[in-house]
Amino acid sequence: MRHIRADAVLKPLILVTIVLFLWPEFFAMVELTTLLDLLGATLFVIAFAAGLRLLGITALHRLKRLVVPPEASMLLAIRGRPSAVAFGALYVAGHVVFFALLSWLSFNLVAGLAQLAV
Repeated sequence: MRHIRADAVLKPLILVTIVLFLWPEFFAMVELTTLLDLLGATLFVIAFAAGLRLLGITALHRLKRLVVPPEASMLLAIRGRPSAVAFGALYVAGHVVFFALLSWLSFNLVAGLAQLAV
């Protein structure tokens, strides 16, 4: 008859006991690790979107400064005072008319020179 050592029976029994006692903690660990992975990815995407939004706002502000004259930009900022808005609108309209006439005159000058050259 074969002699069975106590270690051969106790080691698997202790292992099964440990696994049974730690089973809920194992699931909690897996769940918390998954939650941490999801939160990390979510926070990365949110931070990336916030930085992109800030960059977009800055780019739009610089583009507005480049394209829109300062007078028109000031007009947009002071909407509460109708007299200032009316004066500003006349000021901007005067500049638009001036540049339109200047463009028209230069176009006619170039067209006249082209006809003389032919």
